[in-house]
Amino acid sequence: MSTVPAWSSLFDELATLCAGAPTPEMILEFRPSPSSIDRANRLLEMSRNNALDEDSREELEQCEQAERLVRLVKARLRAN
Repeated sequence: MSTVPAWSSLFDELATLCAGAPTPEMILEFRPSPSSIDRANRLLEMSRNNALDEDSREELEQCEQAERLVRLVKARLRAN
């Protein structure tokens, strides 16, 4: 199991995408890695079971912020 928080991995994935000067289509096609998705799903399951500690709660919040950012960027691209 990875010791890198999901939000850190996801933000790293986004930074790599942005650093590559992506086209709007590349951004619209962006999907988080399977490991980031798996970790976020585990955190959500822990949350449903009230099993999050402070670090996990913060990690889940960061995942949610990253997801909101991606959705906002994609929505703006689609609107143009």
